[in-house]
Parts: sequence; C-alpha cells; structure tokens
Amino acid sequence: MPHLILHHTANLDGFDPDLALRAANRALVDSGHFEDVAIKSRALVLDHFRIGNADDGHGFVHATLKIMPGRSDDIRAALGRDVHDALASCLPPLDLHCQLCVEVVELQAATYIKSTYAGSVVPETHA
Repeated sequence: MPHLILHHTANLDGFDPDLALRAANRALVDSGHFEDVAIKSRALVLDHFRIGNADDGHGFVHATLKIMPGRSDDIRAALGRDVHDALASCLPPLDLHCQLCVEVVELQAATYIKSTYAGSVVPETHA
C-alpha cells in the first residue's frame, strides 16, 4: 500500500510519466507513511478525452492515491499535496491549459486483499 494511479492526456508534449511516477513515489517515501517496496504506481495515457467542450488546447494530469483507512484528514491532505507538488515539478513548459489534480481515496480494509510472493517458480521440465 499505497496505489498511485496517474492518468494523463496524450497531448502533454514533453511530459515524462516515468519521471513523474518516480518523483511521486519519492514524495510518498519521504512522507514517512509508506515503505518504498509497498508503493505501486502506474501511469495511463489517455488518447481519447474531453475537457468541457474545448476541441483543443487543454490537457490534464489526474492522480488517484489509494491508501488504507486510518489516517487523519490532515495527513491525507498532506499526502495529496506532496504528490501534487512532486507531479507539478515534472510538468514541462506547455503550450496549452493543463489541469493537475490529485485525490486521496481510502480503500475498504474489509475487502482489500493483498498477497506477497518472493523468489521464483521453477518451471516444470518435460523430457
């Protein structure tokens, strides 16, 4: 835990999602609330999107940070700001209007299931 899901529009020329994920992960570790190996992040580019009724000149980056319940509103807000600031530092100069949004969502502990596997599975050998 946590899960960080980053959606960004395809028209953000020069935006590097890997750099953004690295920066956000670093901010989450630096917060002191998460172990490095527990953070799972991914970025998804959106080729098809709309912002209002605009035909062009607009884009966005939206991050959803999913965490287990139990942290105060202040801590959740601080985590959201930390992720926001990390992502903002990765935005290149843009020739369009870009919205950067972060939401922090609590998972349902009763229905979240996680397993951890280490090592490798030896493939079955056929003679």
